[in-house]
Amino acid sequence: MPLTLHHYGFLTADTAGWLAENELLFGKPYKLFDSIPIASQKVSITFVQQTENAVMTELVHPAADNLPLQKMITKGITVYHTGYTVPANEFEETLKIFEEKGARALPVFNSEAFNQRRCVFVFSTALGMIELIEE
Repeated sequence: MPLTLHHYGFLTADTAGWLAENELLFGKPYKLFDSIPIASQKVSITFVQQTENAVMTELVHPAADNLPLQKMITKGITVYHTGYTVPANEFEETLKIFEEKGARALPVFNSEAFNQRRCVFVFSTALGMIELIEE
């Protein structure tokens, strides 16, 4: 499967606080992208790139009424998912392979974060949540 690591997703109740602590520990990020509201998922996301050409970090800030993600944060769960890009012509086949190997897929959606390209979250018992993003 032709996958490329794109980002690590972390839940946060306080994006500004996360960024301040990140800067304290690691220095100012190379690039901080604008926050993007994702109404369909009741979150806003902010991408951070620590150094040039580094894999990005996606900060996922759930809305107050996004109870499942709010509950995860309350429990101290911040590691949320790993995102991979997949060539457009390999998207369906890659998803099929993941499902054949036991991963459970959520519905495919067109993401506001990636210019309406197709995305899907799949869940693996051992690896957690994985996001596949159409290139």
